[in-house]
Amino acid sequence: MLLHRLSGSKKALDACRLVEKLYLAGEKVVVWFQDQGRAAIFDQYLWTFSDTSFVPHRLVVDKGEVEEPVAIVVGELANPNQATHLVVVEPPKNYKGIRGFTQVHDLLLAGEERKDKWEAAGFQVEEARTR
Repeated sequence: MLLHRLSGSKKALDACRLVEKLYLAGEKVVVWFQDQGRAAIFDQYLWTFSDTSFVPHRLVVDKGEVEEPVAIVVGELANPNQATHLVVVEPPKNYKGIRGFTQVHDLLLAGEERKDKWEAAGFQVEEARTR
């Protein structure tokens, strides 16, 4: 699992850039939110964060599979597009279901700390830089 320590306060923009990078590399991605309102805002932002970007995605509000390479999931973690990458934007309430992903990316603002929680949940943690 990769911890991305962000230097600024624009977590949504950094999340969009990471998701775009993974999508352009041919990866399928789940972006996981705990809050429905934040997920809906991120859904709109992912369409508009850059004039030159296009990241096909869907906000998943019910159970079932989706074809889009990027799925935004709220609440209980699911993998509706058979993604290999999970992007965690908000602190998870539990770590159930996370092991089903090849790579987990957790985005941390300055001052946030979750490394110990990930390690206690049995994950090997590496540090990454997000620009």
